[in-house]
Amino acid sequence: MQKVLLTVLCCVNAIICNTLITAQSPYAEQLIRIQQLFDSTDFGKNYHGAILIANGEDVLFREAYGVNTSNVPNTATTQYDLASMGKLFAATAILQLVEQGKLSLDQTIGELLPEYPNEKAKTIKVQHLLTHTSGLGDYFGPAFFENEANIKRISDFLPYFVNDPVQFTPGEHMRYSNAGYIVLGLIIEAITGQVYNTYLQEYIFHSAGMTATGPLIGSAGGGPSTVTDLYRFALALQNQKLIGATSFAMMTTDHFGHNYGYGMTLKQLNAHNIYGHNGGAPGIAGELTMVKDESLILVTMTNRHPLKGWAQMRTHIQKEFFGSTPEMETFFNTEEVIQIYKEKGFAEASDLLTRLDNNIIDKNTFHYAEQYANQGEMEKAIEVMQLIVQAYAKEWYPYAFLADFQIQAGLKEEAIKSYKKSLEIYPENQEVKRRLQQLIGSE
Repeated sequence: MQKVLLTVLCCVNAIICNTLITAQSPYAEQLIRIQQLFDSTDFGKNYHGAILIANGEDVLFREAYGVNTSNVPNTATTQYDLASMGKLFAATAILQLVEQGKLSLDQTIGELLPEYPNEKAKTIKVQHLLTHTSGLGDYFGPAFFENEANIKRISDFLPYFVNDPVQFTPGEHMRYSNAGYIVLGLIIEAITGQVYNTYLQEYIFHSAGMTATGPLIGSAGGGPSTVTDLYRFALALQNQKLIGATSFAMMTTDHFGHNYGYGMTLKQLNAHNIYGHNGGAPGIAGELTMVKDESLILVTMTNRHPLKGWAQMRTHIQKEFFGSTPEMETFFNTEEVIQIYKEKGFAEASDLLTRLDNNIIDKNTFHYAEQYANQGEMEKAIEVMQLIVQAYAKEWYPYAFLADFQIQAGLKEEAIKSYKKSLEIYPENQEVKRRLQQLIGSE
């Protein structure tokens, strides 16, 4: 009897506590639905990573799921790779130096780095580097990956892009540029006389109370952190512990009309203006999201491919807090079509796709086709590609990719037909012409 009474009292106490939490949190309903999502679906089993949701100083939700790549259970303190989220720190450091009067956003690479070897790039301004409107490109390529282990300093990145031509007049266009953020790191080192990671540790990580971040691989991103540390960074930004209100407003303003501020991706989801940054690479995905005129902070990180649980989870969370958008619905359509294909086969998936007005994401669907191909399941890879062909029947590229898979499967005649269909839509495609000629010539 005592045991039953104790159980009842515990249940009542839990209900009271939950009621108090619900009363205190303006996001209680969203949190309940998110918890239900993880408890009642496969999300909790399939997601490998951590989630933190906060309302200013109040952490409302902090959970870890799954295991790391060494099969060790993830915890709230597990470190994940930042990838491009590290650009947030470079932009913050630049704005700190602007506030101190040590540089101007209108200054050029040539003024700040007189020895910079690319003369044409010397006209690029700091604001162009911050907003990916510099015309600089990337450093990822075969040579870089062969020597990646030898990267020790920011300057070690230079040989992999410094002699590349500037692709457009600075400020005229936007192209996401990791190289541009490496140059920002060089500028920070030149002005402060400190190694980049030393500066971050002293003026950003320490100031924000971040104890589990760094060292970073470079100023374009990469390096370890946790959801808690990214939350502390966001809170420090919002509370003006790192930069002032004017600088923060500049950071979150779209200066060139490309939905990108200074180191911040800007997006409108229904009535909500959100800002932050995501990051992704093989086996890495994460995002820090903040909301204009709200104290909501969302942090997600994983040690898996973005489409192995992270993108699904992140989209569900965004839908709960910001409402559904056409892009979200297309994402969910894609997941539903692939799930039906896995469970019931091509015919059922094709019928569902028709009922959904052929509304799926080509890139995401191709990821699943590629997965099957990598596993040697070419018949399934081809069928998933045929779903993309159905959805994007007026585009040339699904037929070309379908042909590539058909060649791998030894289906030469089918590949010829697919290449020809691709050329009907885009007759000037020289690469497809070349592949078709090679295939016909091998007969």
